[in-house]
Order: sequence, then C-alpha cells, then structure tokens
Amino acid sequence: MKHYRILILSGLLAATALLGACSKWLDVSPKTQMKEDEQFSNRQGFIDALFGVYQRTAADSLYGNNLSFGMIDILAGRYENKAGTGNWYGQLARYNYTFNASGLNVERETSEVWATAYAAIAQANFILRNVDDKKSMLGEQTYRIVKGESLALRAFLHFDLLRLYAPVPGAANNGQPAIPYMDAFTIQPRARQTVGEIVSRCEQELLAAEELLSVHTEIDQIAGNQNSVNPDLFLMFRQNHLNYWAVKALLARLYLYKSDKVNAFKYAQEVINSGKFRLMTSADLASTDPVSENSDLTLTREHVFSIYASQLKRVADDLFKQSPNTNNEDTRDLYNTQTKINTLYESSVPGYSTDIRLPIQAKSLWTVVNSLGNVYTKKYHADNQRNVRQRLIPVIRLPEMYYISAEAALTPEEGLVFLNAVRTARSLPELATAANLEAEIMKEYRKEFYAEGQLWYYFKRKNTTTIPDGVGNPMTATKYIFPLPLDEIQFGK
Repeated sequence: MKHYRILILSGLLAATALLGACSKWLDVSPKTQMKEDEQFSNRQGFIDALFGVYQRTAADSLYGNNLSFGMIDILAGRYENKAGTGNWYGQLARYNYTFNASGLNVERETSEVWATAYAAIAQANFILRNVDDKKSMLGEQTYRIVKGESLALRAFLHFDLLRLYAPVPGAANNGQPAIPYMDAFTIQPRARQTVGEIVSRCEQELLAAEELLSVHTEIDQIAGNQNSVNPDLFLMFRQNHLNYWAVKALLARLYLYKSDKVNAFKYAQEVINSGKFRLMTSADLASTDPVSENSDLTLTREHVFSIYASQLKRVADDLFKQSPNTNNEDTRDLYNTQTKINTLYESSVPGYSTDIRLPIQAKSLWTVVNSLGNVYTKKYHADNQRNVRQRLIPVIRLPEMYYISAEAALTPEEGLVFLNAVRTARSLPELATAANLEAEIMKEYRKEFYAEGQLWYYFKRKNTTTIPDGVGNPMTATKYIFPLPLDEIQFGK
C-alpha cells in the first residue's frame, strides 16, 4: 500500500452535509511530512480528519449498505430474491463467498468490506499518531473527545471485522487466528492475532475511550431537535459520533460476545438508565411519512449510534423501491413477501396484529406491491432533502440494550422484564412466562432489526444451525466465516 487517502469533511458534519457541502481528499504518504504537519496544525484539522473517518464508514462497502441493510442481511435470510443462483444475491445467500463467474463477483464484495474498514482504521491511526503532541493546542475537552472517538472507532471497526472474519465465538476458538490489529499508521504488514487477543485489544481501547469521553456525556438528540443549539459545532449531533454512551453500548455488545454476562448486563443497563434515549411507541409513528420533513422512519430517539450517509437516497431508491414501468422486481431490489412478513411478525397470533412494526399498522414504513404480494421497507427512503433523519443508518439502537439485558440477567424471570419492555413499546402483549425466553429473544431480533444488519451477528454468536428462510442451510463453521481477501498480504497474515 503506497499511501493512504484521508477523507476530509467540513467541520459542520451533519449540518453542512444537509446543505450539500463538498468534501475534499488529502493524499498522505510516508514522504509527505509537511502535509501531515499542515493537517494537524489547528483544532479544525483534527475535527476534519475525524469526520473523515465517519464518512469512510458510510461507504456502500461498510455501513452505507453492506454492513447494515445489504450484504449482511442477505446472509441472514432477510430478503426473498435469493431463490436462484443466477444473481449475486443467490450466491451470497448460499455463502459462496469466493464465487466469481458469469459477471457475479461475491469475492470482490467481501474483500471491499475488509479494505474499506482497514482504510478507515488507518485514518483513525493517523489522528492518534498526532493527537498527543497537540494536546495543549486542542484543549482538554477537544483532545479527549478526538482521542476517545478515534480509539472507539478503531476498536469498533476491528470488532466488526472480527465478527465477520473469525470463527463462531466461544472458548474453543479463542486461540484461532483471526485478523491483524492495526494500531499504528503504517504500511508495514502485521501478523494476524487470535480471536482472544483481538477481543482483549478491543476491550482495552473501548475502556480507554469510555474514560476519555466522560468529559462530555450530553446527547443533543438530533432525533428531537434537528437544529442543535450547542454553540460548538463539534459537539452537535452526538448520536452520529461514537459518543460516551455508544462506547458503553459497544462494551455491552462485546462482553456478551465473550460470554461475560455480568459486564454485558452492567453496560447495557447504564445505557438504558442514562435517560438519553427512549423506546418509541405507536404515537411516534402516527405522523411518519417519507415525504415529510418531520418523519422518523428509523426511530432516531432510539439511536445510540448511527451513521450519517449523505448518499442514502441513491442507494435506497435503487434497493427499496420497485423499478418503474416493470411488472417484476429488479434483480437489485431487496424485498420480501407479504406472507413471510406476516409470519415474521406472527400476525395470526391473538393480540399480535397490533405490533406497530407490521405493515398493516405501520403503512408508512412499508410499501406493499399488491399485484405481486411483495413488500419493501421504507426505513431508508430519503425523499425529503431537509429531513436529516432520512439519512441516518442505525448502528446501535436502544432495543438491543434491552435484549442484551434480557439475555444476561441473573434469572430468566428478570430477563423477561426487559424483553417485555420492548414488546410493550411495540404494542405487543407482555409474555407471562420466561419458559421460552431465549426463543422469544431471537424472535425479537428478527422483528426489530429488519434491514439493520444485526441479525447475522446474533445467528453467528448463537451458532444457529438453521437460519429461518435461509437457502444455505444447514449452517456450518465455514459458512459463518468470511474468507480473507486474496490481497490480504498488505495488512499481514
């Protein structure tokens, strides 16, 4: 790798993104020290570089598509257009990760996840290489936020790479080779570390980020007020940063991954009890409409961390809207059938037809193509250019903290309380018994995170052998592991 490209954005992040502000690129190579000194000569240079990392994560190959509603939800059996093997989706849904024939290149897509994630990590490392030397220039608060978010981003990206490219979690696989942990801005290859070593590194860096970010714990609730009143632009839109509470949520997610239920419960509860986020109800959906300036299709008051994707309309129009003047779905569309959606939400079970996530209850969240019986989610429709909420892709939402609490609670009965809290918010009756708690948690992951990319990680963590609606069953150890890219040598083996 001869050089890294550092994406620079205007310091206004979401505010200027709404106005279509242009971004610029800065090429940084080991020989261009002057450019590096210039980049970090003032506070705004650090802010721009940090926002550049977030923008990189919004790429189609990461959370702007593949690791949210796209590739990773295809793996989880979310969508219907996977019956045949003559398209990219069909090959991916069968876990043919190295398939490359007849114009269908699954291998390229999985490799781009790796490459883009490590490019973003390199940008975070670029910041971390310089931030300590400029602490006095930045001031205590800015220094701690910039360093804390950069550490958190590095850990966050490594953890998701681990969850994709490593074996199913568990003590038996802790010693297995996984991925390189890139903790320095360098072009030198790094050897892969074991699963256990990567988890430990992520944990250490998230704990360090938690301490650093404790300097600013406020959330300005972009969900409730699109015009943040914070006088410092850097402190606006905290839900679109890896903020203090998002780091705690990531720690809850990581501790559950490593089967440390005590700490998973502790951190999930801290997020729930923070008072910074709340579960949304049917009343919040009453006026939801994709063309409205006030619509809130992804329930942003529940966002603990979300990605701002300025190009979301382009992607959503391509994937989640029926192609005009056609009687059949375009091969790129991501849709399901009305029958399977009704089955997913158990609409025939007495009392369950009131679920606010059902098309019949949340018509503004779904498009039903009656002539074909197919259903598209409207979560990512971005038809109002003034509505910033329509360009947010959730990465961590509050319900996950309730599900982690339910799974990690000391007793099933205690866990049931947290599961019922989400069910109540979704207008479902409370479960009276915890006898089938684990099965009910899985149902909720399937219902709640449609087109959000979390279900695949749940299936993998549980080592699920049969994925509902999957065409690649039964699952095996290799089907849960992305293969290393052919050019992985640039990062080490």
